[in-house]
Amino acid sequence: MQSSAQSLQTSKPSCAELLAVLAQFAELLPSDAQPSFRETLEGLSQLCEKAEQRRERDKQTLRFVQFALENLRVDAKYLAFDVEATRRENVRLSRLLETFLNNER
Repeated sequence: MQSSAQSLQTSKPSCAELLAVLAQFAELLPSDAQPSFRETLEGLSQLCEKAEQRRERDKQTLRFVQFALENLRVDAKYLAFDVEATRRENVRLSRLLETFLNNER
């Protein structure tokens, strides 16, 4: 039991670890208190499972958002490059047009 208590103090315990410690605690309770405590443990177990599912879904959402942001950064770089290339081409064509119009006069 000391190793479980020590592990709770040194790191963030998972839901499963907490439930295991609480199950060990239930063994120390008087026999008349154990059934209600076990029901509470079952409810906690379901809540922990839902929390784990939400956490995994949040992780997936975060990964998707990070991927989308990276794509957005790349797209913005390509657009900036394209705008600069278009400006250079516009300047070059304007000079050609100006030269052409000056030669016709």
